Amino acid sequence: MQKGRQLHKIVIAAGGTGGHLFPAQALALDLIQREPELEAVFMSPGLKNNPYFQKGHFPYREIASATPYKKDPIKLLKAFWHLIKGTLQSLHHLGKIKPQVVIGFGSFHSFPILLAAKLRRVPIILFESNAVPGKVNRLCSRWAKFTAIHFKRAAKYLKGKTICVRMPLLKKNHGITPEKAREYYQLDKDKLTFLIFGGSQGAQAINRFFCASLEKLLAKNFNFQVVHIVGNPERAEKLREVYSKYNIPASVKPFEDKMDFAWSAADLSISRAGAATLAEQIEFTIPGILIPYPHATENHQGKNASFVAEEIKGGVKLPEGELSSDRLVSIIEDLLESQREKLNSMKKSLQDFKEAENKEDFCSVIFDFVNK
Repeated sequence: MQKGRQLHKIVIAAGGTGGHLFPAQALALDLIQREPELEAVFMSPGLKNNPYFQKGHFPYREIASATPYKKDPIKLLKAFWHLIKGTLQSLHHLGKIKPQVVIGFGSFHSFPILLAAKLRRVPIILFESNAVPGKVNRLCSRWAKFTAIHFKRAAKYLKGKTICVRMPLLKKNHGITPEKAREYYQLDKDKLTFLIFGGSQGAQAINRFFCASLEKLLAKNFNFQVVHIVGNPERAEKLREVYSKYNIPASVKPFEDKMDFAWSAADLSISRAGAATLAEQIEFTIPGILIPYPHATENHQGKNASFVAEEIKGGVKLPEGELSSDRLVSIIEDLLESQREKLNSMKKSLQDFKEAENKEDFCSVIFDFVNK
């Protein structure tokens, strides 16, 4: 229980991807753990059928929304109508809920809720997970009491006050050893382990090119095993057959709730570069080959990957347009030569960055704001 004013009700506005909903739900759970009487209401389009939203844990309200970036004039008009309709719905819901604060996690799904909060004079707090903020958070930052940022460099793109905070994570590093994690996946406790996944929605390009590289990796006498999270059950079954064909020990799963075990098992990850993925990579200090999703809004993933690869020096950025089995094998070979010298250097860089970060706890910042 926090001292001072109690936090009774909040509204959380988030986009529909795992990259938005996972940290939003992690924050809500952290807040409720500290203030058990708190009601955290989620508002967004499509929550009822969203596989990344824990409907049993949180009350929610669905609204209309859309991105206005449409070339077709008719689609553009429909998008603006959805934004107007969503704002009216949000005004209604906020009037009934009467939250003490609205916390926005970005995307145009959150815009009608933030606009309604502004009109109803409900305090707004934003969270920006990317190295370069998206359009909605850049616009709405001028309305916010403050914007909580995960990467310090995001501050220069935002209006008003910013506070650098730790990314809310559903799975934190509680010191699971690689041996214990590999035992969980029924893998060899000492063997080189790759973690392959494409974020909350999977990534067929990563799956395809990594599988195409297997024969070449074996030809170079790499002795390795794999934890592979593929995105759906059908792909999982096909990939199990591929690994079995090459006699490669592998745990292939459609989805993974225990990402703390997946990261703890890994020596090297091959993944997309969403903000939540990179926050976990830093949390668990696992070097990565980062393959940004090429169609991400405003090239967020490309900019995130550049930050980790070039500024932290904790990975290698590999644009999807340059992705091939030969290129993937070449990078892996480079990282593992000379007794994993480059891989170990990247791991140390991630550890140094994590230890040097002077970031505040997001929950504490919210409670401090409410208690003012």
